Amino acid sequence: MKSEIVAILNKTQRGSAPKLTDNNIVPNFVVISDHKFDLVDSKDGSPVRDFETGTAHYINGNEGDTYNLKIICYDDFLHQFTYDDGIGHAHVSRLKNGVRVSDFLVYEEGESKVLFIVHELSDENSSKKIKVARKQLSDTLNQLYQSEVIGRFIDAFKNKKCYLSAKDSRKIVETEGMADGFNEIYRVLPEPIQFNWGQIETHGFSAFETSYVNLPK
Repeated sequence: MKSEIVAILNKTQRGSAPKLTDNNIVPNFVVISDHKFDLVDSKDGSPVRDFETGTAHYINGNEGDTYNLKIICYDDFLHQFTYDDGIGHAHVSRLKNGVRVSDFLVYEEGESKVLFIVHELSDENSSKKIKVARKQLSDTLNQLYQSEVIGRFIDAFKNKKCYLSAKDSRKIVETEGMADGFNEIYRVLPEPIQFNWGQIETHGFSAFETSYVNLPK
């Protein structure tokens, strides 16, 4: 990804930005195979949190049979590419005004190539924020597919998903009146809301708004 990002930014960056010739920036990432965990938009550390304590709640396969996931902090990575505009601004983003970037790229490491996810988190659930977040997913795919190498890598995965997770009041629904030891199998996840926006479907992705990302095996 490092070398391909140079070519992508040179195609899509601000017109005033000088040509990018090298990339010494390494994206922050986490590799995780936990059955349940959360993601948060953290600027100063790991994005992973304990289950149901953050913004997006991942249920990764089954207990003892999970995916080995690589989580790349994509938004943080892209916003490290800055330049000096020569008029007093030393750290101007190379991204054009209005271009949005999603928080995370999540994909399965290994040969089976089952899952590739683009994930955007929002601390608000307002209609305006949701619209912006949906645009971020589409813009991110448009950007990634500027590279034939990255495009081929993504298209090798069987399931390509976009997820938008906002902090809201939706919770797992539990069946009341059951003994504590049996509650777990009756817990019901909120239904994801499917949507399309921009070029998401054009790139072969399905998109969902949900706080719970269920990755069945």
